[in-house]
Amino acid sequence: METKYDKMGRWEMEKAIFLQKIAVELGMDLTGYGEVAVNPNSGYTYLWMEDYNFALYLPINCDLKKTDVYALWTNPEDGEEIEIQLKKSTSLLDLENWTEKLDKKYR
Repeated sequence: METKYDKMGRWEMEKAIFLQKIAVELGMDLTGYGEVAVNPNSGYTYLWMEDYNFALYLPINCDLKKTDVYALWTNPEDGEEIEIQLKKSTSLLDLENWTEKLDKKYR
C-alpha cells in the first residue's frame, strides 16, 4: 500500500494514520496494492485497497472516532457511489456482506 504523505498536511496525515488503524482493527490486509491519500475534489482522506470492494474515508471535519469513518462502494458499471457510516460494532464481515448485496443488486 502506498501512502501519499507528500500531498498531505498535518491534519490529513493524522487522518491517514487513523484510517490505517481502523483498517487493521477491522482485520483488513494492507499489504496488497492500494493507497492512502487525499481526494483533491472532496478533500476527504481515503484508504483504498484493490482486494476489497469498498474504500474507507474520513470527511474534512471529524473527531477521529470509528463512527466518523465511512465505507464507500462504487458501482463498476456506472460509477454510482453508495456509502455507509461505520458503527462501533461494524466488522470486516459486515462490510463484505454489504458490498456483496450491492454487487448483486446493481449488476
